[in-house]
Amino acid sequence: MRFLHLADLHLGKQLHRVSLLDDQKIILSSILQIASAQQVDAVLIAGDIYQRSTPPPEAMTLFSDFLAELCDRGLPCYLISGNHDSPERVAYLSQLAARSGVYIADGGQGTLTEFTASDAFGKIIIRLMPFCTPLTVRRQYPEEADSIRSYEDAVRTVLSHHPITDPEARHVLVAHQYLTGAETCDSEELAIGGLDNIPASLFDGYDYAALGHLHGPQSVLREGIQYAGSPLRYSFSEVRQKKSVTVAELREKGTLSVTRIPLAQPHGMQVLEDSFDTLMQHAVCEDFVQITLNDPDPPPDAARRLRSVFPNLLLLTVRRPQTDAPEAILTAEQAKTDFLSMLSGFFSAQNGGTEMTPQQTALAKSLLERMEKEEDAQ
Repeated sequence: MRFLHLADLHLGKQLHRVSLLDDQKIILSSILQIASAQQVDAVLIAGDIYQRSTPPPEAMTLFSDFLAELCDRGLPCYLISGNHDSPERVAYLSQLAARSGVYIADGGQGTLTEFTASDAFGKIIIRLMPFCTPLTVRRQYPEEADSIRSYEDAVRTVLSHHPITDPEARHVLVAHQYLTGAETCDSEELAIGGLDNIPASLFDGYDYAALGHLHGPQSVLREGIQYAGSPLRYSFSEVRQKKSVTVAELREKGTLSVTRIPLAQPHGMQVLEDSFDTLMQHAVCEDFVQITLNDPDPPPDAARRLRSVFPNLLLLTVRRPQTDAPEAILTAEQAKTDFLSMLSGFFSAQNGGTEMTPQQTALAKSLLERMEKEEDAQ
C-alpha cells in the first residue's frame, strides 16, 4: 500500500500578517496532482491542519474542498489533530466523514483510534494518536495520573493501553510529537528546554510512523519514522528547507520504501543583507523577503522605496555599527505605523520645520489603530 504522508498544513496562517491562503490553495492543488501521479492508495495527515484552534471559515472551506477532492479520487484519508488544532473541531462529524472514507482520530486527546485496511500483502492496522500532553493523558487515565509527569510518560501510557497484538500485520502510527534528536526551526512551538521531546524508541514495533509537528522533512533513527514537514515555508527560519510530501510504500512485512516528492513553492523566500543603494538596484523580486540594511543611517522612507523593488518585503531590520546586531525597524505590522514617521516628516516640511504636537501625533496614531482594527475585522 502506498501512503501519501502530509502534515503541518497550518491552513489560515499569516506570515507577518500577510495571508497565505492563496498559496495554500495552490499547494493543496499540487498535492492532489502528486497523489494521482504517484498512484497512492491512501493519505495520512499528521496534525496541525489549521493554524489556530478557531480557524477562519476560509481555511475550513479550503480543507473541506481538499478532502472532497480526495474522496472523488477514491482515496481514503486518515487524519489527526495537532497542537495548533482543536481536537473536537477537527473530529466534528467524524462518523459521517468515515462513510466517505475520511477517518478522523477520536476528539479526545490522550486516546488512540484504530482502523484496519488490507492489500495484496495482507492486513494493515492504522492507528491515529492526536497530539498528547501529560495533562490530557492524565485526564484520560486518572488512575495513572501520578506516574504521568512528562511527554514521554504521556505517550508511553497511551501506547501501553494499545499494545501491538498481531505481529504478522503491518502497523502504521500517525502521531504529532517532537522526537529527541530531530532537527527543529524557529517556526515550531516547542517547550523550553525540550521538555516535550520523546524518544523515537517508543515507536518500535511500527512499520511506519507518520509524524507531524516539525516543519523540516526528515527521518529519525530509521527510515520507518518520518516527519513529512510542512508543505510551505512558514517562517524565514525555514528559508533553506526543501519542502516536499512523503510517499511511503509498505509491501510485504518488513519491506518499506520512502520517497520525498518536491513541492514547488508559490512564492520564493529570501533573507538579504546589503546597503540600501545596492538593494535598490536589484531586479524586481516577488519573493517573500526579509532584509537587513547595513547602512549606518538608512533613509526614513526605506521600507516604502524598497517595496518598489521587493513588493513582498515582510521584515526590514538595520544593523547598527555600534552593536553589529540587527535591530528591527519594520515588520509588516509596523509598515503601517511607519506612516506616522512619514506623516511627521511631511507635516514638518509643509509647515516650515514645525513639528507635530503630541496631541496631533496621538490623534494620528488613534486613527491608524482604528483603521487596523477595521481591516482585521474584514
